[in-house]
Amino acid sequence: MGNRGLVDSGFVYEKYEERPHPGMRLGRNQWLDGRSLSYMVENDAREMSGALDDQRWDRVLPILDQGQLGSCTGNAGAGALGTQPFYDAVGHAVLPAGDAAAAQAFAVQLYADATVADGYSGTYPPDDTGSSGLAVCKVLKSRGVIAGYRWARSPYGLLRLLQKGPVLQGMPWYTAFFEPDADGFIDADPAWPGSGISGGHEVEAVGVEIDSADAFSSALIYANSWGTGWGDAGYFRMRLRTYERLTGVDLKQFVV
Repeated sequence: MGNRGLVDSGFVYEKYEERPHPGMRLGRNQWLDGRSLSYMVENDAREMSGALDDQRWDRVLPILDQGQLGSCTGNAGAGALGTQPFYDAVGHAVLPAGDAAAAQAFAVQLYADATVADGYSGTYPPDDTGSSGLAVCKVLKSRGVIAGYRWARSPYGLLRLLQKGPVLQGMPWYTAFFEPDADGFIDADPAWPGSGISGGHEVEAVGVEIDSADAFSSALIYANSWGTGWGDAGYFRMRLRTYERLTGVDLKQFVV
C-alpha cells in the first residue's frame, strides 16, 4: 500500500505509491492526528440521533480537473467550499461562482500550501508530493476561511455529517474504481478488492440516497476532480457497505 510511519507522538502518516493512469491523477496521503478523536461527531449523542434523509448538496462550483497534478486534496477542499451550505457561509468570499479556471487556481494554491503544512518531505512546487485532507483543513483554518473542522470515523457518522453538508473523504483508490458503471457506481464489480490499490485519493461527498430497508445499500454521492468527461458528468456513487470495507479512510467536515 505505501510507507507507514509515526511522524510524531499521536501522528501517523501513510504515503501511497501511485500507479499512474493517464488523465486520472491521485495524490492523497493519509495523515492521522490522535487529537482528532476529540472532534468526532460520534462523541455527540444529540448529533448522532434523529432521522436520516436523502441529501444532495448543491455544488455551485463547476467540476474541476486536476490534470496531471496530484492536487486532489486541494481540489476536494475547494469543491467543499463551493458547495452549499458552505458556499453561502464562507466560500463565496474566496471562490467566484462559475469560474472553473479561477477555482482550479485556488485549488492548486491550496494544495501547494498544504504540502508546506503537512510537514512531509518535499513541497509543491517543484515536488508533486501529494498531501492530506487534514493539511488542507489546517491551511483553510489558518487563513481564517473556516473556523475549524470535525470528523467521523464510522459509516453512521458519515451519514450524520452528510445531513449537515458536504464531507471531505480521503480513501484508498482501487484500480477498479477508475471505471464507473453506467449509473456512476465505482464499486459495481464485486471483485473490486482484488483489483489492487492504485494510490490514495481525496474526494468530496456531496450527498446520500438512503436505503431504509438496508442502510448499507445506501448510495453515497461524490464529486471527483477529473473533469466532466469522467463518471456521471464528473460525479460518482459508492455503496455505504463499500465504505465500510475500506481501510485508511478519513472524513472531515468544515465548521464555519
